[in-house]
Amino acid sequence: MSLSILLILLILLIVGAIAQRVAGLGFAMVVSPFVVIVLGAHQGIVLVNLCGVFSSMLVIHHVWKRVRWKAFLWLIIPALIGSLPGSFLANWLPAGPLSVIVGGVVLLALGVSLLLSHRGTQIQESGPNRSVAGFFAGFSNSLSGVGDPVLTAYAQLSRWKQQDFVAMLQPFFILAGTFSAATKVAADPSTMPVLDWWQWLLLAAMIVLGVQIGHRLAPKVNDTLARRIVVILAIVGAASAVVKGIMDTVGA
Repeated sequence: MSLSILLILLILLIVGAIAQRVAGLGFAMVVSPFVVIVLGAHQGIVLVNLCGVFSSMLVIHHVWKRVRWKAFLWLIIPALIGSLPGSFLANWLPAGPLSVIVGGVVLLALGVSLLLSHRGTQIQESGPNRSVAGFFAGFSNSLSGVGDPVLTAYAQLSRWKQQDFVAMLQPFFILAGTFSAATKVAADPSTMPVLDWWQWLLLAAMIVLGVQIGHRLAPKVNDTLARRIVVILAIVGAASAVVKGIMDTVGA
C-alpha cells in the first residue's frame, strides 16, 4: 500500500470513528464509499467490516447498560442469515458494479429514511419487524459494508428511542461485521486486505484516536447536528463511489 493511500485511510478512519462516538453510528456510512474508491470494492468492504467491529468494541462499554438483549436477538439472528447471500453476491460481483451498489445502497437507504421521516410514517416496534430490518441490514452489511442506513430507517419508522437504538447498534456491528468479514474471506481469501502488521496497528490507533476525540466532542455537539454531518459525508462518499463504479464498469 502506498503512503498516500495509507494517509487517506487514516484520515477516513479518524472521521468515521468520531462519527461513531458522537452520533452512535455512521462509521460505515462515512468510511465505506471512500475506502471502496481507495482500495477497491472487494478488499474495501472487508476492511470496513473489520474496522467497524473494532470501532464498536471501543464504544460499547459506554452504552452496555442500555442494550435490550432479548430485542437484540430478534435483530441479530436474521442479520446473520441475511449476511450469507450478501457475502456471496459481494464476492461474485465485479468491482465496478459492486462499487455502484455500495454507493447506491447508502444513497437509497438515506433517501427512503428521510422521505418516510418527513411524511411521519410509523410502524410498530415489534420482534417480527425487527427481524425483517435485521435481515436486510445483515444482507446490506455483507454486500456493501454498510448496514446502519437500513437500521436507521427502521428506527425512525418505529420511533425507536435514540439512546436505545445507539446501544443496540454496537453489539450488532460487532457480531454482524465479524460474521460478514469471516464468510467473505473464507469463500475468497483474496478479499482480505493485504497490509503489514504495522499498518494494521496504525489503522487501529487512528480508530482509537477518533473515538477519544469523539468522546470529548460528544457532550458539546448537538445530536441532530452530528447526524446531519454524518449524512452529508455519507452522501458525498456514496455519490463518489457510484461515479467511480460507473467509470470502472464502462471502462472495462
